[in-house]
Amino acid sequence: MHGSELVGAAVSPLVAGAVAGAPTARRVLGVFDTCVYVELGAHDRVLALLAADALHLPIGLRLARPSSALRWGVEPGDDIVVGAGRLVLPSLEVVASRLARPSRVHAAPRVPTVADAELLPDPGVLGELTFHLTVTALAGRPLADAVLGLVGAGRGLTPSGDDALCGVLLALASVGHPDAARALAALRAQVLPALGRTTSLSAALVLAAASGYAVPDVVRLVTLTVHPGAHQTARADLTARADRTAYGPVLERVLAIGHSSGRDLLAGVSGALRALAVLEPHPTTPPEGAHRA
Repeated sequence: MHGSELVGAAVSPLVAGAVAGAPTARRVLGVFDTCVYVELGAHDRVLALLAADALHLPIGLRLARPSSALRWGVEPGDDIVVGAGRLVLPSLEVVASRLARPSRVHAAPRVPTVADAELLPDPGVLGELTFHLTVTALAGRPLADAVLGLVGAGRGLTPSGDDALCGVLLALASVGHPDAARALAALRAQVLPALGRTTSLSAALVLAAASGYAVPDVVRLVTLTVHPGAHQTARADLTARADRTAYGPVLERVLAIGHSSGRDLLAGVSGALRALAVLEPHPTTPPEGAHRA
């Protein structure tokens, strides 16, 4: 019987419109112990139905129950009904009972340094590719070849090239400098039309990253790396140093995401930060260390 049990969940604003819309049959793309991926009518529109112990994706409808207390009852290729504020599975009716607030990076008026990038693991080849991509974007040169070389490159639900692109988009979004903002706009304009070259789930996550959204630990790590201490004060400096003591555990959790997704994403962050480090401080950007003068 459909909808035999009602369960409340928190819905991300990124998918809330589809959940609130007219009830529509939607295809299940993937089923795992902690989550179910459902298409929302376009290649880059995917909803992640998440157990409490799942990775908190920004495109999620998240339950308070752990996966051990859930049985999804669906397989890839099945249809479920999405709309009128709920998802209807064979034995579970999930109601969007509250709005979630997905984690998002915010721009701060600080130009990153090479030392910031060096806090992250060796980025390898992906770091070189994303460094050159970011340099090209900052210079206002054509991006098509560099972008097409990354979108969909690799295996799995989220190919390595896409994960690295997410890292670049998040790094650019975290830097409050006009050149970074122009580079981000140019990269978005080139990446978004190319998302048909990759998987639906990966396309949806790249689309989210293009607006600064990512899982909480990724957002926290980018924030700690790029602008520790959101306000340039002595108190914030002490807070920043205390936060850096938590850097290692956050880094370990990000590196544990997926088979290599966390590492590939950080390669993109590292490559972008190395390129951004050459920027001259903007008049609204205080020079490094000025708050301690």
